[in-house]
Amino acid sequence: MIKYIFNENIALADTDAVVNSANGQGYMGGKRCIDEMQVGVAENIQYFSRGKVEELAKAECRERGGFLGFRPGTVFCTEAPFLNTRHIIHAVTMRFPGNRAHIKTIEKLVPKILMFTEFLSINSVSVPMLGCGTGGLPQSEVLKIFETYLKNSQKQFLIYIKDKEMF
Repeated sequence: MIKYIFNENIALADTDAVVNSANGQGYMGGKRCIDEMQVGVAENIQYFSRGKVEELAKAECRERGGFLGFRPGTVFCTEAPFLNTRHIIHAVTMRFPGNRAHIKTIEKLVPKILMFTEFLSINSVSVPMLGCGTGGLPQSEVLKIFETYLKNSQKQFLIYIKDKEMF
């Protein structure tokens, strides 16, 4: 089941899991995002978790991702200290911070996110518009992928959309 949420901060979501549109290095904005809230999903998670999620993500990328980190299309999970959710599902949309995303990567990620919800017994998930911020993807194309994979799910997927006009 899909529900659309407009103009709300996904980092404050009260669901079993929040998806982070991640890079393969685990960076989520660094210290500047602990001290002052910024615009992006990762940066807001960084702010509200007081830097703890980034520490966990970077450690996971170093431990399991290898020298270059995780490849785009990979999904990994961390805890969510200080947040209203239990899990952060990191959906790697780009290998390095600031890179562009590709729609084929999103097509790989969404079924993997769905598999993670089964594996972790997650019933509700907050999902941002993967790859539509820094990644530069069109919101309409990402929404089509969400509809294809998530609309018939028994799980509740809350899709966070910043710009209702683009919807």
